[in-house]
Amino acid sequence: MDYIELIGQGIGIVAFCLAVWSFQQNEHKKIVLFQLLANLCFATNYFMIGAYTGALLNTIGLARSIVFIFKDKKWAASNWWLVFFSLVCAAVGIYTWEGPLTLLPMSAMILTTIAFGINNPKITRLLSFPSSPLWLVYNVVKLSWGGVLTECFNMGSIIIGMLRFDRSKK
Repeated sequence: MDYIELIGQGIGIVAFCLAVWSFQQNEHKKIVLFQLLANLCFATNYFMIGAYTGALLNTIGLARSIVFIFKDKKWAASNWWLVFFSLVCAAVGIYTWEGPLTLLPMSAMILTTIAFGINNPKITRLLSFPSSPLWLVYNVVKLSWGGVLTECFNMGSIIIGMLRFDRSKK
């Protein structure tokens, strides 16, 4: 592993911390803000380790998060953003095609686009969960250790968030 890849792995660990913490927020804007920061770090991580599909998809995730943070504004409130970002994710998958492996992060980003486009933390957690196993496989193959940690902990963090905030109180 060269110096650039080592720095990239360190940035992936920072992204891991931000991503896991995001699901412990109980406000949609805070979840999306932490995801925005994680996307920025992961885009850098993936670029530095040569995982270009992941890098471009996380760059799209960064732009998506910016729009979704402002969902209370008229310009960002349209559900057409969900369609737009989903189509851009599909286009990135086609552009960076590396075989069937590319379908995993592409599908995961489309799922999270829908999840973060819904202004309900409970639904965000529920729809975000299935994307973690998809990213996990991609991260194992691409050797993104921050990504592997993130998806393992994301699954646990989402479940904890669901238990803390989403289950019915008796």
